[in-house]
Amino acid sequence: MVTVRDKGTIGILIAMPMILIVILSSALGNLQSNLGKTPVAIINLDEGKVGAQVTDGFFTDAQLTELFLAQRMTSTEEARALVAKGDLAGALVVPSDFSRRLNTGRASKLTLYSDPGRQIAGAVFKGVAETLSTRVSAASIAARTSAYYVSSLRVGDPGFVYGVIGKAVQSASDTEALSAVRLVESTATRGKELSMLSYYSGGMSVMFLMFGAMFGAFSLVRERDTWTLPRMLMTPGTKWEILGGKMFGVLLIGMLQFLVLYGFTTALGVDWGDLVAVGLIGFSTVAAATGLAIFIAAVAKTVRAVSGVAQTLIQFMAAIGGSFFPVAQFPAWLQPLHYASVNGWALDGILATMRGANAVEVLPNVAALLLIAAVFFTIGAWRLRWE
Repeated sequence: MVTVRDKGTIGILIAMPMILIVILSSALGNLQSNLGKTPVAIINLDEGKVGAQVTDGFFTDAQLTELFLAQRMTSTEEARALVAKGDLAGALVVPSDFSRRLNTGRASKLTLYSDPGRQIAGAVFKGVAETLSTRVSAASIAARTSAYYVSSLRVGDPGFVYGVIGKAVQSASDTEALSAVRLVESTATRGKELSMLSYYSGGMSVMFLMFGAMFGAFSLVRERDTWTLPRMLMTPGTKWEILGGKMFGVLLIGMLQFLVLYGFTTALGVDWGDLVAVGLIGFSTVAAATGLAIFIAAVAKTVRAVSGVAQTLIQFMAAIGGSFFPVAQFPAWLQPLHYASVNGWALDGILATMRGANAVEVLPNVAALLLIAAVFFTIGAWRLRWE
């Protein structure tokens, strides 16, 4: 009841995560839209039709127009200068004899300029250009194959030879041979894609449930300093009963905190998924935070020490557990460390339920969190000083 009546504590446990959820999700938004479109230049100097087939997609294809802010240019030198200045991420140049060389069975090339200061954007632009080159190669193969067989006919009229080759190239284009093989992208994760609002609703909720443990530890240390705990030992209750009652209060406050954050984020449009699965993850996370409270109280000897130990430990677990940034963005060697934190197991379970997992599928996360709670509680109860 002391915790509930403390306005400062309520502000930290309830108001602060609400504010951070709104700010972080609004500021970061969807990562794709936050990056924005990549500015590039398209220079088509080709006098034939193949060049247009290569470049028009940057202005008509829905996926490419989402990725790139393309502008048509006629000067290769000007485009290259803009790339060098950093105004453009890249420039794609189709030479003037592109179609003519392909139509006659000869090799041609596309020229790509990229800004070394935009490695990610440049790699994406290069990948798209290479894909287009591969598709155009179908026309080149058709032309070379036709040229090989027509030449064996010993036809003296060059116009006839070029006409056959041109028809082969045109056929490759008209029958969509240039796009005969397509890449279909699919997500490797279960269920729907999550917004930043959903992600930070889970991440911030878990982190501030852990901060609830700090205030539980504060309560234990204060009562020890004021000799309230030693006086409780004079009652018929055992140490385990007294400690269990104290921790039940911390557990109850944590569950109320989670319910409030759940209701707030649901009102903002977050779909947490299966209620039973969410309830299991929420309860086991609060149980782990409750066990952490006893552990901190046992390790820290003073109220000031509780603050230092709790903030260091909780911020560390939040950082490696993914509360601040998705674990997938971490270096490969760092990603497994998120399983060494309460946040990692809890957030994985919450994100799984948001993507459609049921209660059975999150049982490993629940079991891991309850095991962490038991370990923290056992060590803390064993090392806790009552006087």
